[in-house]
Amino acid sequence: MGSFFSFIFFLLLPLAIGILTIYLSIELFEHLKKYHPATYQQMSFRRLFGMSSENALFHLIKPQEFFRFLLAPADLQDHTVKMFKQRIKIGLLTFVGLIVIIMVRTLLF
Repeated sequence: MGSFFSFIFFLLLPLAIGILTIYLSIELFEHLKKYHPATYQQMSFRRLFGMSSENALFHLIKPQEFFRFLLAPADLQDHTVKMFKQRIKIGLLTFVGLIVIIMVRTLLF
């Protein structure tokens, strides 16, 4: 029973939280691209390695701008953006917390 719990807690739970956070981030990028194009353009590359951002299969987002946007207290007066930011922050903090628990458990046991 202990190994099944370890499998669920230390492998599947972080994987599920990571996938959920990525999904919420993609939905936030789609919302920003549609309703707040100026903010989206500020966060994204125009061309990355010769790829145009309009033809890319994924969002060409600058990571430092994305985290700056997540941590900024000033919002766009859009309830949807506030909701996405809050859920992404909770997902990232939970993911980091699980990684810390895994590291501490690995070091102690």
